[in-house]
Amino acid sequence: MPDSEEQELNCKIVAGTVSIKSVDDFLSVLRELAQKYVVTIQAMDAELIAGEEHIKSAVKKAIRAVEQRKSITSDLSLEILLYAAGKRQIERALAMGVTEGDKKVAIVIVDVTSKKDLGGVAEEVKRKTGIVDTPIQDWELELELELELEHNESKKDKLKKFFAISEDELNAVGEKKLKMLVLERVALLDVLK
Repeated sequence: MPDSEEQELNCKIVAGTVSIKSVDDFLSVLRELAQKYVVTIQAMDAELIAGEEHIKSAVKKAIRAVEQRKSITSDLSLEILLYAAGKRQIERALAMGVTEGDKKVAIVIVDVTSKKDLGGVAEEVKRKTGIVDTPIQDWELELELELELEHNESKKDKLKKFFAISEDELNAVGEKKLKMLVLERVALLDVLK
């Protein structure tokens, strides 16, 4: 079997804003859709996502860990969350999950068994959850502008706190490299196992 890093990743990211009245109900809808389409679906707080590369890196590493039987959990969706959070403890990684209220979310849909088109699944996820679609690239641009202008630092501060990135570390590489430091945390999870 070829290494998952070499395989083409079959995933689709749905990003946007949504009003979550009940986390359990929201996740139940996602579980039902995952079962219906035989895919893995994981929802995350978009305020703690450093962009599309962050999510895809976590997905690739989670798939590889499962394939090599080195995963922390037996659930690919939870493994994706662990890698995205860069945390070994499930309880700490769950802090990256969705919460109640009007939220920015990123939902990744992953197909590891075949080459099915995930566009239809993504559309049904949007329809069933009420997500108002926003391209994740728009949020990446917002973060880049925030770092350049040192304006509205809420997302930057959330990322620094969640991923334990110190001011010294950020000063050493430069503010514009915050995304790189987050990706480093994702990669370090393999070392910390």
